[in-house]
Amino acid sequence: MLVVDRIAPLRFLRSAYHPDDWIAVFLKSYVTGETAQRVGPISLITDARFQSWLRWRNLSRWNVYVSVNAVAPGQRSRTRNAVTAVRHVFLEADHDGPEVLAALASRSDVPPPSYVLHSSPERVHIFWRALGFSTDSVEAVQRMLANELGTDLAATPCTQTTRLPGFFNHKRRVPHLITIEYRDSVIRYTPTDFPAPRRARRREQSPRHVSADLNRQPIDRARDYLVAVPPAIAGQHGDLHTFKVCCRLVRGFDLGDDDAMAILKDWNAGCKPPWSERDLRDKVRRARRYGREPVGGLLLPRRVETSSFDGDGHGRDQ
Repeated sequence: MLVVDRIAPLRFLRSAYHPDDWIAVFLKSYVTGETAQRVGPISLITDARFQSWLRWRNLSRWNVYVSVNAVAPGQRSRTRNAVTAVRHVFLEADHDGPEVLAALASRSDVPPPSYVLHSSPERVHIFWRALGFSTDSVEAVQRMLANELGTDLAATPCTQTTRLPGFFNHKRRVPHLITIEYRDSVIRYTPTDFPAPRRARRREQSPRHVSADLNRQPIDRARDYLVAVPPAIAGQHGDLHTFKVCCRLVRGFDLGDDDAMAILKDWNAGCKPPWSERDLRDKVRRARRYGREPVGGLLLPRRVETSSFDGDGHGRDQ
């Protein structure tokens, strides 16, 4: 028997939005093709009677979604013009979710996610709480990150919806309970916390800001990087840490597998326990195949100056 988690949706709604926000709730049955939508204040959406109605629909195999961002009071839709406040930078990884999260963790230019929703096995929705974004600026950042990380480009409009934690995903044959992992839901990130969209970054670069370090060989630069990286320790996310390190070497520094293995030898000796050569080489190969860090991204000139810069909205809907 399916049992909806009654606490999870309330915690999400109270964590992800302001108390006076209005949001859109969208329901869809993949059995009949029917849809329904309600737009209302958080106080209505968290009301016991409304939540009871959502549970009844969900247990009748309707999928439950909510808008990622706040909409203007009194609206009946979640069109782009109806979005009144950007509450999140959002990405939808419709495959290889763990690899996407590992790639994000390896990047120093992107802040850690505020929370990660698990919509089905290997598929995640990634959120950063946002402050000071316009609809244009958040869409530009989401498109850029989606391109770089290989996530769903169809899920980058500000009108995007997400699944509501605690309910079931009925799109697949076996219902999947939607869960969410809260990491730091207090901090809110501004546009300056993310890389500027590519066109703006090209304008900011200047030949006089190119570091002399660029003249060194990639393997030497990678070796210097690895000296400062702590070893992997079992029971302390050592597997993910090693994957991040391998992504940096074979993608960020664009090293070949043999070069990466050569400079990993000393670092691996300090790991507890050290990886076998076979396991470490497998991680190098997986990092090259599944990592999302831009190839050669750590070999480019660093930016030293900064500047500010409709439809259904489901993407492919997990």
